[in-house]
Amino acid sequence: MLFCILDKQYNRTMHINMFIKQTILLSFLLLTGCAANNLSTGRIYQKISDYTFEDTLMNLDIAIAEHNYRIIHRSNIGQAIRERGDDDFPLSTITSFCNISYAKEMMLINPDLINDMPCNIAVREQGDHVLVSSQLMNENTGSVEQQTFAKKINNNLINIIEATVE
Repeated sequence: MLFCILDKQYNRTMHINMFIKQTILLSFLLLTGCAANNLSTGRIYQKISDYTFEDTLMNLDIAIAEHNYRIIHRSNIGQAIRERGDDDFPLSTITSFCNISYAKEMMLINPDLINDMPCNIAVREQGDHVLVSSQLMNENTGSVEQQTFAKKINNNLINIIEATVE
C-alpha cells in the first residue's frame, strides 16, 4: 500500500516537472522565433532598399550630406573578400560619418561617448535584398541630457536610413 502511494506521488511530481520544462522550452522558442522575423531588433535599425547596391550607396551619400554630416571613411568589406577569391560573396560596405558640432556636444555631455563615434551605416546584400542598417545609441541612461542627445542622434540615423531607401 505504501508503495502505491509513493508511486502515485512520484508520477504526479514527474508530470509537473515535465509540464514546467515544456512550458519553459515553448516560451523560449516563441520568443526567439518572433525576434527573428523583426527587421529592427534591439538597438539595430534596419530597412530593405528597393534599389541596387550601388544606387543605395549613392542615396546614402546624399542623405548623409543632407543631414549635415561628413563622410570620413568607407569600408568595402564585401568587395575586399571578393578580391581575395570569393567572387560570389555578398557586397557589404560600412560608411562612417560625423558632424563635428554633434561630436563636441556629445563630448561635453559625457566624454565616454567618444566610443559611439563616428556614426556608421551598413549597406549589404542579403539574398535578393539590399539592407541598410545602423546601431542606434543607447537611450536608457541615467542622464536626461545624454538620453535627449541619444534620441536626437538616433532620429538622425533613422531619417538618413529612411531617405536612403525612399
